[in-house]
Amino acid sequence: MGGLVEFSPVKSQEFSIVYEKAKKWHCDPAVVYYLASSDNKFGVIASKKIGNAVKRNRAKRVVRAAFLELKDRLKPGIYVIITRANINDMEFSSVVKSLKWSFKRLEAEK
Repeated sequence: MGGLVEFSPVKSQEFSIVYEKAKKWHCDPAVVYYLASSDNKFGVIASKKIGNAVKRNRAKRVVRAAFLELKDRLKPGIYVIITRANINDMEFSSVVKSLKWSFKRLEAEK
């Protein structure tokens, strides 16, 4: 993840810990999980419900770009974002706005 230098990827065994212990918030484009931690980690999941590989990859790119815009405002922690099927129908600015609201609700903003 070239642009997310300060954030390392979430390892597969950490996902279950995040699902169990993290705060979560549902918004139109995604479900956002936040677990306060001294580590800065970020992961995106796009299930096959999104569509074919092209649609899943586009959904992940959109979320990564939105997260990149917002990452300077966020507290350190582990962030996992699970995309929803309608994310590819939304405008980028709407995705950013929804994620920003989600981080605010999760008390993840500085």
